[in-house]
Amino acid sequence: MTMDTHEPLAVVGMACRLPGAPTVGAYWAALRAGTEGITRFRIEDLLAAGADPERVRHPDFVPAMGVLDGATDFDWSHFGYSRAEAAGIDPQQRVFLEAAATALDDAALDPTRFPGRIGVYGGADQVGADDSPHDGDEMGELARFIGRERDFLATRVAYKLGLRGPAVTVQTACSTSLTAVHLAAAALRAGECDAALAGGVAVADRRDRGYRYEPGGILSPDGHCRPFDADAAGTVPSEGVGVVVLRRLADALRDGDRIAAVLMGSAINNDGAEKMGYTAPSVSGQSEVIRHAQRMAGVDPADLDYIEAHGTATPIGDPVEVQALTDAFGPAGGSDTGWCRLGAVKSNLGHTGSAAGVAGLIKTVLMLERGELVPTVHYRRPNPLQELETTPFLVADRHQPWPERGVRLAAVSSFGVGGTNAHVILGQPPHRPRPAAGRGARALTLSAATPGALETTGTQLAALLREEPDADLAEVARSLTERRAHRHRRTVVADSAAEAAELLAAPAAPSSGAATGRPAIAFLFPGHGPLSYAAGASAYRLLPGFRDHFDALSAHVRATHGIDLGPVVDERAAEPGWFSDLTHHHLGLFALGHALGRQLLDWGVRPVAMLGNSVGEYAPAALAGLWEPTVAADLVHRRAAAMADTAPGGMAAVHAPYEEVAARLRPGDEVTVAVLGAGAVVLSGPEEAMDRLLAGDALAGLDVRRLDIRQASHCAAMEPAAEALAKAVATAPNAAPGLRFVSNTTGAFADPGAVRGSDYWSEQLRRPVRLADAVGTLLAAGCDTFVELGPGTSMLGTVRRHPDWPAGHRTVPMLGREEDAARGIPAALGALWECGVDEVRQALLDLDLADGGRATRRSLPGHPFARVSPQAAPEPGPRPAAAPTGARTTPVTGRTRILAAVEELWCAALGVPRAAEGDHFFRLGGESLMAVQLLTRVRERTGIAVPVAEFTAHPTFGTLLAHAAAQPDPEPEPVTVAPAPGPGPVTVVTLASDGPGLPLFLIADSTGGSLAYRSLAGELDGTRPVHALDLDLAPAGGTPGAESVAALAAHHVAALRRVRPTGPYLLGGWSFGAVLAHEAARQLVAAGERVNAVVCLDAFVQGRYGLPVGLDPEFLAGQAWVRIGAALGVGAVGAAVRRDPGLPRVLRAKSRTLAVYRPAPVATRAVVLRAGTDRRQARRLLGRLAPLYAQGVEIHPVPGDHWSLLTPPHVGVLAQRLRTVLSRVEGSGHDH
Repeated sequence: MTMDTHEPLAVVGMACRLPGAPTVGAYWAALRAGTEGITRFRIEDLLAAGADPERVRHPDFVPAMGVLDGATDFDWSHFGYSRAEAAGIDPQQRVFLEAAATALDDAALDPTRFPGRIGVYGGADQVGADDSPHDGDEMGELARFIGRERDFLATRVAYKLGLRGPAVTVQTACSTSLTAVHLAAAALRAGECDAALAGGVAVADRRDRGYRYEPGGILSPDGHCRPFDADAAGTVPSEGVGVVVLRRLADALRDGDRIAAVLMGSAINNDGAEKMGYTAPSVSGQSEVIRHAQRMAGVDPADLDYIEAHGTATPIGDPVEVQALTDAFGPAGGSDTGWCRLGAVKSNLGHTGSAAGVAGLIKTVLMLERGELVPTVHYRRPNPLQELETTPFLVADRHQPWPERGVRLAAVSSFGVGGTNAHVILGQPPHRPRPAAGRGARALTLSAATPGALETTGTQLAALLREEPDADLAEVARSLTERRAHRHRRTVVADSAAEAAELLAAPAAPSSGAATGRPAIAFLFPGHGPLSYAAGASAYRLLPGFRDHFDALSAHVRATHGIDLGPVVDERAAEPGWFSDLTHHHLGLFALGHALGRQLLDWGVRPVAMLGNSVGEYAPAALAGLWEPTVAADLVHRRAAAMADTAPGGMAAVHAPYEEVAARLRPGDEVTVAVLGAGAVVLSGPEEAMDRLLAGDALAGLDVRRLDIRQASHCAAMEPAAEALAKAVATAPNAAPGLRFVSNTTGAFADPGAVRGSDYWSEQLRRPVRLADAVGTLLAAGCDTFVELGPGTSMLGTVRRHPDWPAGHRTVPMLGREEDAARGIPAALGALWECGVDEVRQALLDLDLADGGRATRRSLPGHPFARVSPQAAPEPGPRPAAAPTGARTTPVTGRTRILAAVEELWCAALGVPRAAEGDHFFRLGGESLMAVQLLTRVRERTGIAVPVAEFTAHPTFGTLLAHAAAQPDPEPEPVTVAPAPGPGPVTVVTLASDGPGLPLFLIADSTGGSLAYRSLAGELDGTRPVHALDLDLAPAGGTPGAESVAALAAHHVAALRRVRPTGPYLLGGWSFGAVLAHEAARQLVAAGERVNAVVCLDAFVQGRYGLPVGLDPEFLAGQAWVRIGAALGVGAVGAAVRRDPGLPRVLRAKSRTLAVYRPAPVATRAVVLRAGTDRRQARRLLGRLAPLYAQGVEIHPVPGDHWSLLTPPHVGVLAQRLRTVLSRVEGSGHDH
């Protein structure tokens, strides 16, 4: 892109935590009220907290400071840390990480879905004392270094939030955060990123409360900061954090971002030597940077209304700053004086160090956005040295409306000790017309990391909506939907802010809960009966995809059969009796169900299975690809016409068990059971026989309802119709179905071959519908989310009445009931998202398009982080330290001592003070390598071996205890492990057992084993079974196995064939696992099997032209970097080595094995999902891999890096792209 150094930028999101102001909203309230956030301490309390007695009792000691409440607390589990890891991270980095996440939420930007790159620029104050525990090897020196040093502030945010733009830690003392804003703006203008976070943080040592006053210094003698006042005598140290999110203004306007202010220009410079001393301010340096920023912004200083000054409130600093401003403004004011206000937020907060500049920036943005000026606290009369009466400036001393002088313009200054100066010019947000509120029902999609946080989120949003009764719910809905999605979810559907506030304040429905991976979805299609109104009207108006599919079918039906299906989607189109016509009714049901199903499939919502009742079975058959939609519509028409030609009949629904109803029917009644449901049946028979039955007392006392149909379906009366239908089906073109659906006649999954024959569909018409058995089949297949694609909820009622229905399963009516039809689509989309179907997020956003255009984003309360101390509370009494990894110890004996040792190792690994049986290893911040290391230590310490696969299947402390308790006491001899002659049998770990797709076999790398694929399998669950194959390259205590790649792959081939004896196969792997997958595929193809694809997760076979891999320069370079990282303990490899000191042996073994491997071509396709690749790199890689894969190579970029792409948040994007690719690779999928 062309670089425009003057391009305006937009402030689209903000977050801050400041003394007395934990949120941006609280900050604004404090600013308007003119309150001070400085805390005053009692000497006794400081002494009790461990302060130096000599220091705090000194007569010049001032017990005052701006304190950030909860600054040492951290929601460590939210960001995937264990308590032990979090305790070793500087509180400043933790606070900044939370603020960065909150700012992204405020901007409604989800890094996993943002189409561009997001950068991060920030800085921190000096690191305080290290209070983290230093127990053995749990926290190595390098880990403490990374956790404590400021250098890693920005990159930690980029890693944890998945940001792919520049990540730069800035350090210019007091001007750090405003310098970060300037650098972020430059990066946006240069095209280095498309959004940027910028800010700073200052958190002091908890024991360093208050300060010692020194006459002539920069600190106040009384703990108050009085910028520009005659009594100004210095500032007060303070804590705080602030982060803003910036985008290019054109992009923000295009995408509908909330724009709080426009960043028009900025500049930085240094004083150089033109000042009295290194720490002194410089008039020339400050005035120069101000003029430069004005030139960059293209503004006349005469148009500026407000300056947020650096304002340290020192007798010399303030006059210097006023003089620099006056020089920079030059003759702009002419003889006019006192038209530009001055203010400084240090009067409220004191000096927040590295966060000072961004604190002033956020204050100014809020004033510009709201059109108000706020007071400068403690200002009474001007410092005479400033001579304000001769300048363009006067101090903002009260809360008042912004003066009406045209477009609101302001500036912010921040000057650092050492001379780095920063100045930013801001303008009011551009005017944008807002659509009228009340544009229809909206689904508000709330999510949080924990149930408690979700409840708090709802409470906070309800409070905001009560304060803003005119809030546009479309804006609220869009902003919630576009944020990062968390595991615990809740949706409310409302027409107004008042209704939404009421619903949010009420307890969540029992169905609200955790989205625990991808749900296993079943599509349900009702049979005859529920279509009696324009049930598709809301879907037709709100869903363009549905509209297109429905219109296409409707046009065919009109042209071929002369029937207008308009009444199904337009309440004004139906003539009296239209829905009672059998042909109209059945064609309407089919068109409605098929169009809804196609819309879901277009979004990427793929069902595990489908079920239609009676005529409802035609829609899933068409969706599965058995017939083209128009062919299926013709068959539905022929079926209905044939039914209409049969003798008059009737049907009635009876809500009672089959056994009871059957017992009441007499042989001569001529009425039979046509539909066998769970707790309900449908009777069918000749009209007169049905009349007699219903008029008599055979069914007395039962809930009986006659259906609006004049035919006797699913009984012998359908014989002539079935014959006519069979002839039509026999000539209809068909194909093997690619999705599973359940047969009405058997109640089991329909046979893919049988459904292509005419006999299947003629039998389907004349035989009873085994609906209860069919629901049982869906439940047995693992379906847990049932979506009804038609009017009403009749099918959902059927599944809920089934005796095997579990309480935790979900039901979603796509259209809802007639009385609430307008809310049906938003409610259904919200319910699907709540279940974990993230594919519908875009559909939720697109609802605006039908109501007058997309809403803009807006600011909403951020995710409520838990305020938890990462410092584990010590247990009563002394506790022995865990033995260092790798130490050869004598195992403890005695059942009680063994269980105590297991608890000790668990707590040491996770940094928790104690363990309970229900504690979940991964939810407490554990990860795959940590689990392997824990089990290794348990074996070394106690002699008890716990299989990795069994532990990870249920990774709780109770599981670990149960294994320990179930095994006999080990012998008290020291543990010795004999060197293994080679790798043992491969273990197959099933990570996901259900799904219609071809099973995916993922070969584990030697670092982390099958656990590495746990999150990926969870994201893929419901689409295909996923198996991981584990093989240990280096048994504990032994030497790494030295077998070849071919021999290692043979172990895996043997193991996977025990699970799936014949193909086709889908193989894959990460890192070394991808190499083994390639070789395993070669061996399978050589044996006559078919391999559909080899999935390479950020890895590929590096050799070429049949040469050994070890001769490839890229391989040699990569291995060199791995060895350096392992030896020096740096980077991701170093982190892995710190967790598992035995890892270098494995890495060396893997390197030797790879070096001699000669890759050979394979008759299959390669799917490479590569982290961090660009188009040039992808083309180069494609050229290298093409000779190895006869059926082609696909390369898809994914977020993250080699070590993080399999972990949240990146694994969600990885899984989505993998699902799409594998669905295409499988084609029809009939050979599963």
